[in-house]
Amino acid sequence: MPKLWDQVWSGFVAYGYAGVFASSLLGSMIPFVSGPYIPPIIIAIVAGGLDPAPTAVLSALGASLGKLALYNVFRGGRGLMSQDSLQRIAPLQRLIKKYGWVAVLVTAATPVPDDVVYMLLALTGLSNRLFFPFVFAGKLVITSAVAYLSTPLQGVVCLLVECGPAGNFSRLLAVSVATAAAAMLLAYLVARLDWAKILSWIGIQG
Repeated sequence: MPKLWDQVWSGFVAYGYAGVFASSLLGSMIPFVSGPYIPPIIIAIVAGGLDPAPTAVLSALGASLGKLALYNVFRGGRGLMSQDSLQRIAPLQRLIKKYGWVAVLVTAATPVPDDVVYMLLALTGLSNRLFFPFVFAGKLVITSAVAYLSTPLQGVVCLLVECGPAGNFSRLLAVSVATAAAAMLLAYLVARLDWAKILSWIGIQG
């Protein structure tokens, strides 16, 4: 299965910068998968000889748009919440409106499955206007790092993003399923907890 993924990414990258953008866009729309837009960057630069700067920017843009689409799917989950749940998370929603961008930026800049955080932010109603610029900034950080380190540190980069020798599909699938389960559990807890009391208890104004 890893060889199949390599063939898929290589097929996209064969179309140059457009392929990098498309693979990043589509890969980032797969929920709860760690850094699916990273292997195409490595392939594009190491095997395809593309320039790191435009590769990083186009990958970040594609990944950000993919996450934006997925984020809006998560936001649709608010429509399934009861009025009681919406009232309970209202104090948290006000807090997220002020500081949610920090969580978006930090998680976007790492290769971890950031959809767990994005799902929770989506349920609190964080707007696209506050989401997209910071997810793009975060993705640009990690895509730039990978793009410029792909050649001198190819083995290390591949190991960190689950490609090459570490690209075990079964392990990746298990992590994705576990991450999805954790996200569902956290979403349930967020909807059930009394955030007015919690924020008051820790001394934070919601």
